[in-house]
Amino acid sequence: MIGTYRKSARVLAVACCLGCRGEVKQTGASNDLLTVGYDREPDTMNRYATHILEDIESCVVEGLVTNDEKMNVVAVLAADIPTTTNGGVRMRADGGMDVTWKLRPGVRWHDGVPHTSADVKFTVDAINKGDWKPESVDGFDRITSVDTPDSLTAVVHYREVYAPYQQQFARGTLPKHVLDGQNIDRATAYNRAPLGTGPYKVAEWKTGEYILLERSPNYWRGAEFPKIKRILFRFLTNTTTRINQLKSGEVQLVALVPWDKVRELRAIPSVRLNQVVGNGYEHVSLNEKHFPPFADVRVRRALAHAIDRELLVRTILDGLVQVVNGPIQPLSPAYEPNVTTYAFDPVKSRRLLDDAGWTVGADGVRTKDGHRLSFTLITQAGFAIRETVSQTLQRQWRDVGVEANVRLVDGTSISGLWFAGDFDGMLHWWQQGADPEITLFFAADRTPPAGRNINFFTDDTLTALLYASDRTVDIPARNALLRTAQRRVADLVPELPLYNTSKIDAVPVRLRNFTGNPTNAGPFWNVYAWELSPP
Repeated sequence: MIGTYRKSARVLAVACCLGCRGEVKQTGASNDLLTVGYDREPDTMNRYATHILEDIESCVVEGLVTNDEKMNVVAVLAADIPTTTNGGVRMRADGGMDVTWKLRPGVRWHDGVPHTSADVKFTVDAINKGDWKPESVDGFDRITSVDTPDSLTAVVHYREVYAPYQQQFARGTLPKHVLDGQNIDRATAYNRAPLGTGPYKVAEWKTGEYILLERSPNYWRGAEFPKIKRILFRFLTNTTTRINQLKSGEVQLVALVPWDKVRELRAIPSVRLNQVVGNGYEHVSLNEKHFPPFADVRVRRALAHAIDRELLVRTILDGLVQVVNGPIQPLSPAYEPNVTTYAFDPVKSRRLLDDAGWTVGADGVRTKDGHRLSFTLITQAGFAIRETVSQTLQRQWRDVGVEANVRLVDGTSISGLWFAGDFDGMLHWWQQGADPEITLFFAADRTPPAGRNINFFTDDTLTALLYASDRTVDIPARNALLRTAQRRVADLVPELPLYNTSKIDAVPVRLRNFTGNPTNAGPFWNVYAWELSPP
């Protein structure tokens, strides 16, 4: 049964190492074991259901495609990328689209069963049935059916043109022979130790402590892959603990190093800091459904003008990032630089709040119709930068009469809160894929679970623009629509963009073939090729 394992002597040795309170420590990376200090425990190992980055999951479950370090879409389980040029994409007279995926031959699930087009069809059908809760159904709900003319061909029929189709199966496929007939929400064995085709499989998940991955024998890329036999992800939610263990050698790799720790890590001779500009952005989501005052654009603009973003970047962020003004980043050819911006201007902020009918009360907090302009801002506990930024935002908003009560939530639980819409405001980031689609974040009908519009923001003009961009395969025409959409997002300010992400990963200096990745494919996108050179 998937997820049921006998503990090998090697697994027990690692468990002993973890349980002996520092009496036994691994103090160096090797091709036998690499230990990663990870900032949170997964909510699930099911790639389609998780609400957080899929670093651990992607080592086990591969997509038909992934994004490389240059934001190119590259084939993994697919034999190639379907396009209109190679005949893989066909536009139908009825306005729909057919995409033919040719699968890579010779790929097998970890249990030896061949990976086939039946798995592609099963994945689409399982997501669209609606009897379980994937993290997002975006794109899948535009698929009417999947044909499987042979075991290595899946023809995906869309009811309309869907421009981001290349990323449709970046999260991989579900194994039909394991999950057929099951309630996937309750498929605990799969969700904790999924059957995959990747270079690793789950050896052990000790709740609250670690996940141990071990190399999968007979990996389809060849017997020489993966180079590293085991990877141990230790859950270290506290930033200081994570960095201290990196210094001591208890962990040898930390993905997404907190920016306030960069200076002290530069002096460690055994560590290399790999830095790339991230295709993502830190921002404050404003949940209009949960806190109705956010539905007034004057309030949103006032909150934006109250923030000194340049100060945040110059001081707290140590100049490692740049102020940004929207969801599509300069890395993308669809980026629009000429948008409405919100310079730090407390006077203008106060005037906007006055115009919106919010008057300053005796305690300095504004009120309207008997309600205080007071909300709770949640952010990730143990993430020192976010804690400091949230406290700074709290002070800056208080200066214009807005009260923000900061609540720190552990990294695993916070994902459930945003998915349920159970928050007022949230300081966080979106790490995005190579495709510039933002329908998922701002279209009126893309609130969870259909998407990530956790602002619960509605604008019919913007929604129409976004869907028009999704239905335009011609890249220049699509980018023009997206640029118009970015200008409207900036004007209506449904969320408060702060700065982009600088993705800094601390890796052993002896680690070869590590490139990092600007997209949400994450730094483990090519983990099969990593190798430790001799000391």
